[in-house]
Amino acid sequence: MKRRTKRDLLVFTAVLGVIGTLVVGNSQLRRQGLAEDFEKLRENLEAARVGTGVEVLKWNIVRTTKGSLGGGGKFAPELMAYNGKEVFIIGFMVPEEQFRDVKEFLMLPIPIECYFCSLPPSRDVLFVKLREGETAQIYNEPVLIRGTFTINQGPGVKFFYSLQNATLESALDGGELTKRRLKLQHMVPVHDKDDSALLPGYSEKKPAKTE
Repeated sequence: MKRRTKRDLLVFTAVLGVIGTLVVGNSQLRRQGLAEDFEKLRENLEAARVGTGVEVLKWNIVRTTKGSLGGGGKFAPELMAYNGKEVFIIGFMVPEEQFRDVKEFLMLPIPIECYFCSLPPSRDVLFVKLREGETAQIYNEPVLIRGTFTINQGPGVKFFYSLQNATLESALDGGELTKRRLKLQHMVPVHDKDDSALLPGYSEKKPAKTE
């Protein structure tokens, strides 16, 4: 078996394992270490794309961002180098308002149930707008997004970065995507918080300002 084939099978097995964990539930015991599992899964998928002609923007570069949405972000030169350029990035889809046939959504390095329940750090949120005429579902599996990366500079922005004119596919080369089934409460744009959806590092409280 070729090395790349073995690697892809290992990644696919990891995807199935993590998705299976999500299906089982999010008790405190199951959540422990789950964020790390998602991080490793994404990093494995990023590594699997090396040598396939796809240069992926890594989240460790994106996460160098400091500052606040209200006061303005401070962006590292290595991240600014991607501003205005077409990039590929791997992450998890999260609905902002719509949950089916979406034209816009949020992308995070690890998944959460919905944006209203578990507020991630601002540096972890990428706003994605699909190419004109295209829609997508909110999928369980991590996705590979291709689009024009824009850094929103200055104070008072809603998101630090956006990806415009985007297309998506499974982050696993040749993999399939399955539609996420959201709990009824998460289909309402504004609703009560659900602490069971939280993962380590993500909170129902407003993210603190980073310097």
